[in-house]
Amino acid sequence: MDKRILIVEDEIAINDILSRALKKEGYIIKSAYNGEEAFDYVESFKPHLTLLDIMLPDITGFDVASKISEKTYVIMVTAKDDISDKLKGADLGADDYITKPFDIREVKMRVKMVLRRKNKISEEDKTLMIDEETRTVINNSININLKRKEFDLLYFLYSNKNRVFTRDELLNKVWGMDFFGDDRTVDVHIRRIREKLGENREDSIIKTIFGVGYVMR
Repeated sequence: MDKRILIVEDEIAINDILSRALKKEGYIIKSAYNGEEAFDYVESFKPHLTLLDIMLPDITGFDVASKISEKTYVIMVTAKDDISDKLKGADLGADDYITKPFDIREVKMRVKMVLRRKNKISEEDKTLMIDEETRTVINNSININLKRKEFDLLYFLYSNKNRVFTRDELLNKVWGMDFFGDDRTVDVHIRRIREKLGENREDSIIKTIFGVGYVMR
């Protein structure tokens, strides 16, 4: 299947450069020039990957990333080269980070690497085994190393298959009633679990229920 890429960049010249270069690589491209357009295209175009500028005219790229990172892989493209911005982007679910001015060859390489890293695994080929006592996770005969809360979250969903949980419910059940963090913590952990299992959002056994939360099928 051809990969769809959304470019969110308000500078028309840069947007055009990225669009032309990636079209030549065989990707299907849509361009957005502000955050609101980005939200619309994520729902209608359903991109596999989004190139996202931080400095947008209406809202910040961070605000956009926080809302779309569970629906599309995100590479942040920005003039900023501050490590705090990179850490913030990663915390919001960004998969990579490119600083302007960039070499278009680097952009193409990073896009290819992210998409390759997230190669789709068909449902028929999946064999997932979880042992609560030994806290062992084996996926397709490969031992998966999960951090403590990643395992707790995966096991909770595994133990309650086909039941939809809101983010707040998952925070209460897995992190505990006294947890004071942001509900984006759940999104970040889900993303990391999917990545370690070799899954992407489209084929994951953990399904995102838009506007609600998550369920394991």
